[in-house]
Amino acid sequence: MKLFKSVEPYRLLFPLGVMFGALGVYVWIAFAFFPGSEFPVQLHSKLMLGTFLFSFAAGFLMTAIPKMTASFPAQTFELTIAFVLVLLNALCAYLAPAEVFNLMSAISIFSLVLFFIRRYRARTKSPPPFFPFVLMGLLCGLIGALLLSLNGVMQISAGLFLFAKKMYFEGMILFLVLGIGSRLIPVISGRGTMNEKSGGRVIASNIALGIILVFAFALESFEFVLVGGIFKSLCVTWVAIFGWSIFAKSQTKSRLAFGMRISGLMVLFGIYMSVLQPAFAVHWMHLTYIAGFGLMTLTVATRVTLAHGSYDLSYEAKSGALWICGALILTAAAARVAAPFISSSYVIHLAYAAILWIAAIGLWGVVFIKRMIWKGNDQASC
Repeated sequence: MKLFKSVEPYRLLFPLGVMFGALGVYVWIAFAFFPGSEFPVQLHSKLMLGTFLFSFAAGFLMTAIPKMTASFPAQTFELTIAFVLVLLNALCAYLAPAEVFNLMSAISIFSLVLFFIRRYRARTKSPPPFFPFVLMGLLCGLIGALLLSLNGVMQISAGLFLFAKKMYFEGMILFLVLGIGSRLIPVISGRGTMNEKSGGRVIASNIALGIILVFAFALESFEFVLVGGIFKSLCVTWVAIFGWSIFAKSQTKSRLAFGMRISGLMVLFGIYMSVLQPAFAVHWMHLTYIAGFGLMTLTVATRVTLAHGSYDLSYEAKSGALWICGALILTAAAARVAAPFISSSYVIHLAYAAILWIAAIGLWGVVFIKRMIWKGNDQASC
């Protein structure tokens, strides 16, 4: 398709992510305020993972991997495939059985694995040491989605089904966040990559941590919830301290750096609370998903848009829109987590959280999509 010729992946896929990030939570507003709607928990999770987060993850990885491997940029047919797969994921989420959606998700993730393999084979430099987390995240998502798709053909055990769900709906994004955060949290905080450890020992350590994390998901899935949760918490905390350097002093007053730090802490806090209160784990994990994964996704996308679009990075320090987006996301996360603890309608509070999230991602889209369409030096504030 000539439409996608010479288009950088983030400029094509991030706007899709904004659209589906809004649609993915609108289902709660429709259910709360328009009688007759079906309970949308499955649709919500499919859209948020299969379209919103996948769009941003694919946009980032297809932009970053060629540069990290010093290979060759995304080609037109690869962009076309990624664009079409996001739309097919959305279509399957709405219209197809769960097994078909899961199979389409597996195909989408496999396309990213192939994208990486092609660049790795053509590399003129090795990927950074955090990249095992990224690759393991894609493999977790692929295996999880394939197992879930098989459930419609052959009945898998309850434990294996739960393990597959954890791998796809939690493990994939957590691994990506651990890896990408290890590079971008120090960079956006002004510390750069000077202190980034490299070498075979670091790569082996990251692979070992990844294996332990997968083992933790397995323990949680096969009735050893507390032990698995402790292992998971320890792994994520280790990466946050020694990979993200989450507690190291920031060298910049950038609002983006503050957002990255807060999102990292919310990833940790949501996981900790889900271990401490397992009966409310699904609710506490929304702190990780919304204020952790969601805020970090938009923060990373902000840096990608400004840096690759040749915009002045000082915008990260002076933009009022970034403050507002961050505040809305944190408030949305608080509203979602508080919903089961409040005596009034649970679903209404989910709708309130959805409205706040849509306001945040809508504002972000208004500010940054135009910067994906046009390039140039931008000194304007918003």
